[in-house]
Amino acid sequence: MPYRTVSLLDLDTLQQIQGESLRLLEDVGIYVGDPEAVSILKKAGAWVDGQSDVVRLPRAMVLESVSQLSGSFSLFDLHGRPLTLPSDRPRVGSRVRMPKFLEYGAVENRPVRRQDSVNLCQLTSALSWYEWSVVIDAPASDGLPGMDHLEAMALALAIMGHPVLTAPTTEAGMEMCIDLATAASASGNLIQEPNLMVCVNTTSPLQMACEECQVLRRAAEAGVPIDVEPMTAAGATTPFTLAGTLMVENAEVLFMLTLANAVRPGAKVMESTVGSVMNMKGANLSLAAPESLLLASAEAAMTRLHGLPAMRMGGYSDPYYLDIQAGIEKAAFTLMIALSGADLVLMGGPLGNAAHQSYESLVIDHDIWEFVERCTTEVVIDTERLAYETAVEVGIGGSYFETDHTLRWLRSGEHYYGGSFDRSGRPGDEYTMLARAHERVEEILSQPLSYSAPGDALERIKHHVRGQAASLRVAAPDWVLR
Repeated sequence: MPYRTVSLLDLDTLQQIQGESLRLLEDVGIYVGDPEAVSILKKAGAWVDGQSDVVRLPRAMVLESVSQLSGSFSLFDLHGRPLTLPSDRPRVGSRVRMPKFLEYGAVENRPVRRQDSVNLCQLTSALSWYEWSVVIDAPASDGLPGMDHLEAMALALAIMGHPVLTAPTTEAGMEMCIDLATAASASGNLIQEPNLMVCVNTTSPLQMACEECQVLRRAAEAGVPIDVEPMTAAGATTPFTLAGTLMVENAEVLFMLTLANAVRPGAKVMESTVGSVMNMKGANLSLAAPESLLLASAEAAMTRLHGLPAMRMGGYSDPYYLDIQAGIEKAAFTLMIALSGADLVLMGGPLGNAAHQSYESLVIDHDIWEFVERCTTEVVIDTERLAYETAVEVGIGGSYFETDHTLRWLRSGEHYYGGSFDRSGRPGDEYTMLARAHERVEEILSQPLSYSAPGDALERIKHHVRGQAASLRVAAPDWVLR
């Protein structure tokens, strides 16, 4: 069905932001902590004064670099099915792991555990709208020494079979991701059929650490798609004004795009800038403030100006618990970024400014996405849907309940009935959305664990994990021994 986007900024405004970002890169530059990255950029035409670690980029160099990047590419699941970017409509993904976890009915969160990764993968696999996943390198309290991130990645690939995005913090971590993704792939060719994306951050304002440069360089060298993701806070790491925040974070985006293209001309890159605001009353970050929604929409528009795919973070909420405020913020944020034309939207249950998540929140995020999908699908007008002949047949004061037209369209998706939304209007705690989501969690997790990866891919993943465990002289996880 038709899908249409909106933008809160016109082309002249976007170009004004772009112009000031280019001026900032040319006049002030970026501190670059990696000498090899400095050398690469200098050879490509950047200005470096003496032995300085500050790199200034000429406007023409940046614009040429951005124009050379791959504006479209595909990600592949382990069955070889492509997810092409840019997409005809947003595709939603889920988080597999966050630093903390909130149990159903609990007052406080707890550290994440290995079993949470299994459960989150099983839930995601059972929720049909989730098409890709993010594995955050957040250590589990009972994680295997030296293998925690590897196991979480392997579980995501094996149980869901989706393309996976992750954010390794070291070059060694990047190598681990490349090796595992290569093992999981039938062709073993991440350039032709990437099942992996890598997120790279700056350190705002206007800095990029050595480790992040090394991760970006290694990903570009391997042909792995790169997600450039400055994470800014208006009033703390960028100017207090939203316009100033857009200018600084866009300068950081343009720098990373230029570096990626200098390493590998035509590199596959998408943007997922995460602009938020510093709550000056409480001196804490607010990821779901109205201003964060406005920034998200503007950032998506800037990405389209660069001609690249856009990934946006959805489902954010500031409250600790799944309460009314969380529902309002999650729905509003998700609707905003869906209307802004993001290609990939990350949901998956974040709570408390992305400090923790819950199983129920993951389910509710999925249902919010279903709701938003329906809201962003235009009303289709054609002869069959107008149903003039049926209206004549029913006439004045009749009923449409049992007409052939109603029966034909009943299960077409014309009306949305799904998810954990309660449409009954009945009293009782068991009808609340949270209780209904918890019931779905228990139902899904009561089923035997199955793997969506093809059998041969699953065996390659298990073999790879066993080999890594042997090299580290630690016990292999039980699931790879079966």
